[in-house]
Amino acid sequence: MSEQNTAELTFSAFQKALNTNRIDVAKGELNSDMLVYLDQPEGETRYTYALMASGTRVKAICIATVKDASAENLCLDVQIATFHKFRQQGHATAVFEKALDELKNGLSRNNIHSFSMTFAVDGDNIAGHALCEKLSDEVQDTESGKTYLKKVS
Repeated sequence: MSEQNTAELTFSAFQKALNTNRIDVAKGELNSDMLVYLDQPEGETRYTYALMASGTRVKAICIATVKDASAENLCLDVQIATFHKFRQQGHATAVFEKALDELKNGLSRNNIHSFSMTFAVDGDNIAGHALCEKLSDEVQDTESGKTYLKKVS
């Protein structure tokens, strides 16, 4: 399954769970237009940040899954998806920036002040590449597309 399809499926599942009250979310501590959800599917810690429209409609989500939690290098795999009605309006950038603020705030309580993030983007996802080029520090070519890296400190 492509990275884009995975992100969109996760977005749909989150929206459905939110609409049916199957998940307990919290308001962002720093951003009142964000919802935060923490879970551990298959034992991996996953932070989901949702940029909200009105009611329970999600504009965009940023999902950060812990891939390496070693003491020297916390590494998170990041996926970003935007509801089709809200695309090309800057919401993907906004959800990432706000999610990063919330994540840094939460991790700092556990004395974690630096970490890295990876974004895997399919070769044909033009919007995804444009977004990740803005957000990342480094890019690596892969068989299926590109992987972007961002170091946070």
